[in-house]
Amino acid sequence: MKPTLYGLELEEAEALMKALGEPAYRAGQLLAWLYQKHIATLEEAKTLPADLRTKLTEVYDLAGLTFAEDFEGGRGDSHKFLFKTRDGRLLESVLISQQGRQTVCVSTQLGCKIGCVFCASGKGKFGRNLTAGEIIEQIIWIEKKIKMPVTNVVFMGMGEPLDNFDATMKTLRLLQADWGLAMGGRRITVSTSGITPKIVEFVKLNEGRVRLSVSLHSSIEAKRSELVPINKKYTLKELVEALDKIHHELKRDITFEYTLIRDVNDSDEEARGVAQIASRLHAKVNIIPYNPIREMDFRTPEKPRIDAFVHALEAKGVRVMVRQTAGREINAACGQLRLDREKPA
Repeated sequence: MKPTLYGLELEEAEALMKALGEPAYRAGQLLAWLYQKHIATLEEAKTLPADLRTKLTEVYDLAGLTFAEDFEGGRGDSHKFLFKTRDGRLLESVLISQQGRQTVCVSTQLGCKIGCVFCASGKGKFGRNLTAGEIIEQIIWIEKKIKMPVTNVVFMGMGEPLDNFDATMKTLRLLQADWGLAMGGRRITVSTSGITPKIVEFVKLNEGRVRLSVSLHSSIEAKRSELVPINKKYTLKELVEALDKIHHELKRDITFEYTLIRDVNDSDEEARGVAQIASRLHAKVNIIPYNPIREMDFRTPEKPRIDAFVHALEAKGVRVMVRQTAGREINAACGQLRLDREKPA
């Protein structure tokens, strides 16, 4: 299978042009067509000579994804997009349009090895890591579909971004580079389930430019191990200690994602524990009422229970936001649409 042009960085494109006997400036022209003009075929790259376009097609495919389906939420503020890879796999992305922002939630893996028990992404078999090209193409496809720029990107779709570390880091460079999508780092968020060594490496390499979000889901060690099995390898205690260092020594902000599940992790004890951790780190907490999936029996808490949990955090001075999941009508739980389409007939 040929490599793809989407996913090239400037140095790689310059090396390619040199190998093809072309001047270095052609690299910048090619990347502009890819990342600013979002071409669908090389024939659209009119500033590149015809013989260069021919040479490129001999050794490269343009893209790694093709568009499969899209679904709009009932309120019109969310779309789910399904893409097919060249090896016939399915992946999905979500666009959320709210408050003037166009936020794309990208996937980094086909499935997920982490196996959080309440998440649809881990229910199907793990396929493979996505390439940086396949990750960036999700954004480019969506920009072409909606005919406007994506303003924010969150790495919160299918997969664990830090389990696909190199491709995630390369995608972040593609997003932020002047020759790429030229997006500010504060408009990008990477979410992780808690691969502690990679979190520290990620923060140092990004120098705090990209936002970090950590999936907490429980303040109790044993409970978190049930919900987020990676906690058995990288414990909550070790995670909090690493985040403490990141906050106090590297001066980086922390956000926690907390999926609130009825009668599982919505107790007063949990609220007190979350408040203690968040206060120690001066962290913000995003509460996400559970978005049910058909394969699991977990339920969404009633509103009074959600309110009580939030108030317990706020009483300790913790910044809290309740993030209602957009697009329940379109199976917006990460991985749900892929599961549906990959079920045998």
